[in-house]
Amino acid sequence: MNGKINKNWRANLPGTSVLTIAGADTVSFLQGQLSNDMHALDDTRCQWSAYHQPDGRVLALALVLLQGNEASLILPSEIVQDIRDRLSRYVLRAKVEFSIANGLCGLGGANLAAALPALPIPQPGCVTRTAGGLLLAAYNGQRILACGPPDSADWQLLNDALTEQPETQWRLADIRAGIPRVTTANQARYTAQMLNLDLIGAISFSKGCYAGQEIIARTQNLGKIKRRLCRLGSETEITGDEVNVANGKKVGEILNRQKCPGGDQPAWEYLAVIRHDQRQADLNIDGTPLSPLDLPYPVPG
Repeated sequence: MNGKINKNWRANLPGTSVLTIAGADTVSFLQGQLSNDMHALDDTRCQWSAYHQPDGRVLALALVLLQGNEASLILPSEIVQDIRDRLSRYVLRAKVEFSIANGLCGLGGANLAAALPALPIPQPGCVTRTAGGLLLAAYNGQRILACGPPDSADWQLLNDALTEQPETQWRLADIRAGIPRVTTANQARYTAQMLNLDLIGAISFSKGCYAGQEIIARTQNLGKIKRRLCRLGSETEITGDEVNVANGKKVGEILNRQKCPGGDQPAWEYLAVIRHDQRQADLNIDGTPLSPLDLPYPVPG
């Protein structure tokens, strides 16, 4: 990441919501619905997990936090009601209740611990709770998600210590981290491995059954993953979605896009699902060249 992204900053996230599932059967209920192992969670750890159709196509990718019998699924606001409705169909006799909340804040920077010495900054993949009741969930060493009661005095600590930035900066950091944002436009279009969910730790291949588990496991075991998520850049804005090679043949499509801060090169960055054998080809959209950019994790093949 460049210096502008690395400055200590905060961004309100109105485009992201919390779907809370609470009750005595929360863990067992979600264990049968999500792709990761709920039993590996506790109140000090968070994990990525996905929700799939029976055919293995992804309906949602969520960061999951567990505090006792209450699970928080961090989701794009535009799909949170849809996921709530879908999950509620499978409640049957499970003792769980659903609620939706907003008020999330993303924190970023190279040295958040120094900028926020009064708060317990978590290690990557971990969760801490502040004295004022905020939950801090660390995406990695330079990004933390904050959620909690709106009347907490700790919000003021964040406001005072960090520079305010738009939500787009958080979205750009997602792209640079290779974390796909599943929205209404791309729900049920891609299988888990196409979105690199196996590479970001969002799938357990040893847990029990969940929707789509059979197809996801078969794909992993057979090793026939023909399309993968890639990070790309362009010097000018591109409005099209179809990614082509030089002869005009389509080899993929854009999943997420975000403009970079002024003066950055490339000017725009994208996550795109591309045919695995064409990742290093000369790619373009409507004739505008796309440059390959690194992801922070290795992509096999």
